[in-house]
Amino acid sequence: MRQFINLSSRFMLIGLLLFSSQAVMSQAEALPRAFNANFSVAKGHLTLGELHASLKYQGNRYHYKKQTKASGLAALLTGIKIIENTDGRFSKETLQPVDYLFNQTSRTKSRVEKIHFNGNLATGSYKGTPFKVAIKPDTLDRGSLELAVARDVAMNKPQLTYPVVEKGEIKTFSFARLGKETIKTPAGAFNTVKLSVVRNTNKRKTTFWLAQELDYMPVKIRHNEKGDVITTVIKNYKM
Repeated sequence: MRQFINLSSRFMLIGLLLFSSQAVMSQAEALPRAFNANFSVAKGHLTLGELHASLKYQGNRYHYKKQTKASGLAALLTGIKIIENTDGRFSKETLQPVDYLFNQTSRTKSRVEKIHFNGNLATGSYKGTPFKVAIKPDTLDRGSLELAVARDVAMNKPQLTYPVVEKGEIKTFSFARLGKETIKTPAGAFNTVKLSVVRNTNKRKTTFWLAQELDYMPVKIRHNEKGDVITTVIKNYKM
């Protein structure tokens, strides 16, 4: 009888462990998988620099980092560097940003934005000016926004509209679907969903190609501002 109870206890323990591991897996599966990727940034045929992006998970925390650095002639002229860090918590498909940093430096100036999320409040500073704004539970930062869009495209959600803290204000970011497209890149061919940022003006147009193979993270971005077109394309990646 005692052996039966011990055996039953072991089966119950194994079952609980399996259930716990499946719960963790279901949480991770709701968001893009961890990855490292390198991109080229160009204006026409002129290479401006490179971008490195990485997404990591630790327990129920996510860490998304992007670093852009000018190269070649652009480095000589501007010396521009951009660091963008996002840290937050996740529960299944829910994202809860905690800290966000955007730091852009060049030879002549710098621009820094810091945000801390705490409950229904976001505090931080932009260009040295502090701010404090009330937020709703689904409010994001610019980095977490990319993860949320990837999640929602993977889940085929009809609406792609998000409240985002930017420059001390709450702004609404919306995306329109432009269909599907297979594109070729230095990292290979990808099956993508094509999106554009919805804006009230034609002076700026931003288009994203989100790859199914990378859990709908961007593999190509094209930004057109007053005729100047900047294109970012993936070169290699590891998941």
